[in-house]
Amino acid sequence: MKKLLFAALMLLSTSAVFAGDSEPLKAILKAQTYAEALDLLKANLAQITDNAEKARAYDKLYELAMKKVTAEQAVQLENETNKQMGKDGNKPVDEKGLYEAVGQAFDAAAEVEKYDNMPNAKGKVKPRYTNIADQLYTLRGQLINGGIYYQGAKDDANAYKYLARYVDSADDPMFAKFDKSKDQNLNEIAYFATYYAYQNKDYKKAEKYVAYAMQNKDRAKDAQQLQLAILGAQLKSRQDSINYAEKLAGIYAKDPENDAILTTLTSTYSALGMQDKAEAIVHEALAKNPNSYGALVMEGQFASQKKDYEKAADYLTKALAQAKDDNARVAINASIGQCWFYKAQERVAAVKGVLSPAARAQFNEVYNKAISYLETAKKLDVMKEQKSAWAYPLYGCYYFVKGPQAPETLNAAADAGVQQ
Repeated sequence: MKKLLFAALMLLSTSAVFAGDSEPLKAILKAQTYAEALDLLKANLAQITDNAEKARAYDKLYELAMKKVTAEQAVQLENETNKQMGKDGNKPVDEKGLYEAVGQAFDAAAEVEKYDNMPNAKGKVKPRYTNIADQLYTLRGQLINGGIYYQGAKDDANAYKYLARYVDSADDPMFAKFDKSKDQNLNEIAYFATYYAYQNKDYKKAEKYVAYAMQNKDRAKDAQQLQLAILGAQLKSRQDSINYAEKLAGIYAKDPENDAILTTLTSTYSALGMQDKAEAIVHEALAKNPNSYGALVMEGQFASQKKDYEKAADYLTKALAQAKDDNARVAINASIGQCWFYKAQERVAAVKGVLSPAARAQFNEVYNKAISYLETAKKLDVMKEQKSAWAYPLYGCYYFVKGPQAPETLNAAADAGVQQ
C-alpha cells in the first residue's frame, strides 16, 4: 500500500461566539488546543442541554484537530513539491501527531453529525454542518497511512483501529452519498482489518470485513482461509461444529475444486467422529480428479491416523509434487518424514532382543528415508514456524542411526528441546 498525498489542504470550520451562547460553550469555543477543548467539553457536556450547542462544541474540537492535520499536510505537500522540482530541503513531519489528529477529527465529526441532526432547543432539526462529510471523506486515505505508520511502530492496536475505521467509514451514513464501489482501496484494506479483527477475537467485525476482502481477486483465497478461521474460532459446542460443517458443505458444493474448503470440511467431519462422511468426500474427489491436492493430503492424513504409514506416505508424496508454496512443502515433507519414522519405530518395537547388524541395516534404511524428508522440511522452515512437526522425529531418527552423541543427534536434540 502506498501512502497517499493530498494535493489540496482541508478547509477548516469556524466557531464564532454569539451573545446567546451558554457559558460552558463560550469557554470551549475560546480553547486554543484540542486537549484543552476536550477537557472543557468533558467537564461541561452535561450542562449543555441544547443539541445545537453540543454540535458547535464538537465542531470546535473538529476545527482544532483539522488545524493540526492541515499544518502537517502542508509540510508533506511542500516536501513533495520540492522533491519533484529537484530542490533540497525536507522539513520534518510530525507523523504521529498527524495521525492522532486525523483520528480526533473523525471522532469529533461523528459527534457533530449526531447532535447536528437532533432537535435543537426549539424542537427543530436544522443541520448546519453539512460540509463536514465532504471534508472528512477526502481525509479517509490518511487512515490507511495511519495504519501503515502504526504497523511500522509495532502498535497493532492502533494499526487495527485506523485500518478498521477506514473500512467502517465506507458504510457510515455520513458518507452515504459517496459511491463505495469506486473505492479502490476498500477491499484491500478490509483484508488487513479482517486479520487484525480475527487476532483480537472481534469476530463480528471480522465477518463484516472479510466479506469485502473476498471481493479482492488478489486476496480472495487468503481471505477465504481467514473466513474459515473466523467461523471455526467461534465454535463452543458440538452443535456449533455441526452447523459449521454444514456451512462448509454448502460452500464446498459451490466450489468443489477449492482445496482449502475440502481439507477444512473433511477435517471437521473427522473431528466430529463422522469419519465415513469425511472419507466419502475425499474418495469422491479423487474419483473425479486423481491429482486433487486437497484430497491426496486428507487421504494421507486418514491413512496415517489408521497407522497405515506406507499408504499415507504414498498419498502425501503425490500431494508434495503439487505443493504451491514453502509452507505447504514444509508441512508435507514433515508429514512424510513422520510416516517413515513411525513405520520404523513400529518395526523396532516388534523386535525382541538385540538387533542383528542385518536387521539394523534394514531399519536404518527406513530411518534414513525419514531423515531425508525431515531435513528437507527443516531446511525449508527458515523461521522454524513448523518446528514441532519435524524436530522430534528427526531427533529420534538420528538417535537410532547415528547414536546419542553424534553431532547430528545433538543438533536435532537442541531443535527438539530434548535434554541429552
